[in-house]
Amino acid sequence: MIAYNHSSLENLLTRKETEKAYRKGYISEAEKENIYQAYPVSFYTPNIFVRIGLFILTVVIGLFTLGLLGLLFMNQVEDVIGGLTVFFGLLNYAALEFMVKRNHYKSGVDDALTWISGISIVGGLNILTNLSWQTNSIIIFIVSVFLCARFINIAMAGVAGISVIAFIFLSFVRLGEMAKALAPFVVMITSAMLYLFAAMKMKDQNWKHYGNGLVILSIVALISFYAGGNYFVIREISIALFGLRLQNGENIPFAWLFWLLTFLIPVLYIVRGIQIKDVVFLRTGLALTAATILTVRYYYDLLPLETAAVIIGTILITVAYVLIKYLHEPKHGFTYKIEEGPNFDEKLQVESLIIAQTFTQQPKPDDGFQFGGGSGGGAGASGEY
Repeated sequence: MIAYNHSSLENLLTRKETEKAYRKGYISEAEKENIYQAYPVSFYTPNIFVRIGLFILTVVIGLFTLGLLGLLFMNQVEDVIGGLTVFFGLLNYAALEFMVKRNHYKSGVDDALTWISGISIVGGLNILTNLSWQTNSIIIFIVSVFLCARFINIAMAGVAGISVIAFIFLSFVRLGEMAKALAPFVVMITSAMLYLFAAMKMKDQNWKHYGNGLVILSIVALISFYAGGNYFVIREISIALFGLRLQNGENIPFAWLFWLLTFLIPVLYIVRGIQIKDVVFLRTGLALTAATILTVRYYYDLLPLETAAVIIGTILITVAYVLIKYLHEPKHGFTYKIEEGPNFDEKLQVESLIIAQTFTQQPKPDDGFQFGGGSGGGAGASGEY
């Protein structure tokens, strides 16, 4: 299914483990170079600045190409714009397959072509026919899953997760008024299932090339779980989508429960992150703590915005500084520094790399030792040996 060269993908993972081992001092620079030579990678992957430049250049070329196609059908452009956009998306997909065969891997070109092809196909289908939000979520899910599976695009994994949640939400609220009231909890349940799916697949070696995409999917699941219980999200969606009319100062039903979830979920994320030493839970919990503060600030004007921002910023900087100083040396399984200590499993993996690299170099016999010159047969031997 993956379009990229499988041998290079495997070797790339080996090189990453080798680089990690080198940084931790398990192997020497000479051993690292020998392993790199034994596991060659044919991909073209430039640095981040070149990658951004190639992404922008590819988008510009794509827009000019779409404009040229529009000029060819200028007289009937309104009639053919939908089909033309879909054709443009398929054209970009063909270009994407071609560039991948030319060993472009996270070069910026393949990233841009992935997004252009996906957006063009979905956009063209919407121009051709009046698709509902529900149908759109299905199409976006199919396109994003295919592009993620084929080209290991981590952002597409996040899009696929969002589209699944959107489809289930939009389908459920069509069931009636009771379904609308229960929709936040359905979103939370769906998000929890998505997170469990991502966590399970992270342990599966068959999914090792999709590790970063699964991390993005788990972050999307954690954020949507919080959004499903956030007071601001529930209140505003109820007004915008469900036509809920509230008088001045009036609250939504079960407001106390959603306020409780708004405060409680980030705390639970942080506690869980500390408990299992999971940086995804920790960072997501900290980010959502800021979202909780903004939610409170939106409805309760306790302080001027500038004053509140200065106070919150000062508190966060102070806490970060204290934690950095405190965790400069490892404490309770946490550290600010990159861990340099030995790890038995990692050492075993590094040793296997060195052994594999050693056996890829065939030994040469000593020039001073020559076979031949003797004669013998059967169980005995002659006088020459």
